Amino acid sequence: MYGLGPINSPQLYDPKDSAKFLLGFGGMFEDLLRQMDLAPNSPNPTAAVIGDPRNDENVMIAALHCAFQKFHNHAVDYVRSQGISDPTTVFLNARLLTTWHYQWMIVHEFLPLFVGQPMVNDILNNGPQVYAPKTGQGFIPVEFQTGSYRFGHSMVRPSYRANFTGDPNSPFGVAPAFFGLVFDPSQHPEDTGGTALADPSDLSGGARAPRRFVGWRTFFNFGDGNAKSNKKTDTTISSPLFKLPLRAIPPQTPPQALPQRNLLRHVTWSLPSGQAVAQHLGLPVLSPDHFPELVGYGLGLETSTPLWFYVLKESGVTQTSTITLVNSPLGPPGTPITSTGLMLGPVGARIVGEVILGLLTSDPTSYLSAQPGWQPTLPRSNGSTSGPFQMIDFLTYAGVDALR
Repeated sequence: MYGLGPINSPQLYDPKDSAKFLLGFGGMFEDLLRQMDLAPNSPNPTAAVIGDPRNDENVMIAALHCAFQKFHNHAVDYVRSQGISDPTTVFLNARLLTTWHYQWMIVHEFLPLFVGQPMVNDILNNGPQVYAPKTGQGFIPVEFQTGSYRFGHSMVRPSYRANFTGDPNSPFGVAPAFFGLVFDPSQHPEDTGGTALADPSDLSGGARAPRRFVGWRTFFNFGDGNAKSNKKTDTTISSPLFKLPLRAIPPQTPPQALPQRNLLRHVTWSLPSGQAVAQHLGLPVLSPDHFPELVGYGLGLETSTPLWFYVLKESGVTQTSTITLVNSPLGPPGTPITSTGLMLGPVGARIVGEVILGLLTSDPTSYLSAQPGWQPTLPRSNGSTSGPFQMIDFLTYAGVDALR
């Protein structure tokens, strides 16, 4: 999000206040800064002006990027209210507040939801089993990047309610509530040589319209009953992910099926199988009986399963399933392991938990490394400045939580 900072990435920052981000469409609704905001006659007016173009893949991630920008801008105001005026010092303090509050949520909300609090506690208190980079030498292992952290792909629903009522502040009038498929190939004629639609009916990125923003109460639980749960983590993938728009795939080339791309990475990067990783970690190993859909290929995939597919299957095992244990300290063969698909299983949780916490502890600027006892200081959604700080508090402080 920060690019190279106000000096080396000045296009991202407000020329009237270099400590703040320049918001898309003047901040009137949550959209990324686009070329049309900087140059009305730009040949590619809807191209996002951001540090990483992948953050314009879909409406939700683009809106989340905007929420972080607005959080930072409010943090700038907070820093100045503390009597600090030097622009560089203001920017650095606001960036630290933004990143540390984000990191806090990763450790105290995100990871417990997906790997479980016991796993978080074990890694923090007892140290990692495998991933322990030295200070300043953090890296992303391929077993995390391709084999485990892509578990989120199975959680994506085919469609979402992006917002409720449209944006009342839009100069184009109030748009209707926006509900659409994540990706719809029919909405992307540019993939076959046509002209891109100005406002496609799906939730893909790369466009601007009054309705293309997010009402976050669909996606996070504000306690009003509007939040919709994600799909469980299992081997079932929503159909729109089998034909992604080319513009959502760097560098805009096939294959367009997301599962195919994930599995090809396993082959081309020579990742170990899920069973091999589980055995190496001394964790429960799924038996061949858990992979009946792979037996018919005659390739032995039921005993040597691609790590990504293995992690999904492991998470999706029901509470009544029996997982065969191989070389595991957790018990003899036949010991039941419970999982409902709401959290990662043993292998996925260990990899995801160790890598994310390891990256934080190896970063000398993270709160977990520089000041592990630090507590969030900015106001929560209830007005308090103490206690848990969650994503709903982050969005409220950013000013993007309205029921819209």
